[in-house]
Amino acid sequence: MSNLNDNFSSVSREQITEAYLQAFRLIDDRVAPLLGKATTRALVQGAARRVVQNYSFLACLVRMPYTDVIPSKIPEQIGGVTAAELTAGLDALLEECFAGLRELTGDLIAPPLLAEVTDQLRQKQ
Repeated sequence: MSNLNDNFSSVSREQITEAYLQAFRLIDDRVAPLLGKATTRALVQGAARRVVQNYSFLACLVRMPYTDVIPSKIPEQIGGVTAAELTAGLDALLEECFAGLRELTGDLIAPPLLAEVTDQLRQKQ
């Protein structure tokens, strides 16, 4: 997913955040019937714990579910983070989520869902 970082360079931080939140919602929609609705929220919070040392602005996702994030409030929450840094952090977060999903389900869900999420993010650029 690292090639998505360059493609998001001309959009606002709010648009980037909304695109990734939609990606997490897509994961939620696909995973919930198999593993429960809270699984994606737990995946995102666990992934945020693993990447927060490199992307401190993601600390809010350790404390609250991604479903509580309001894109219009992002500038207040992330201060001086550039769009490129935001994209890199959210991309790392998404990669960690898929690593956790692979731990839970092996290759049953993660590979086709990763392709679907990647396609969705590319369409948002």
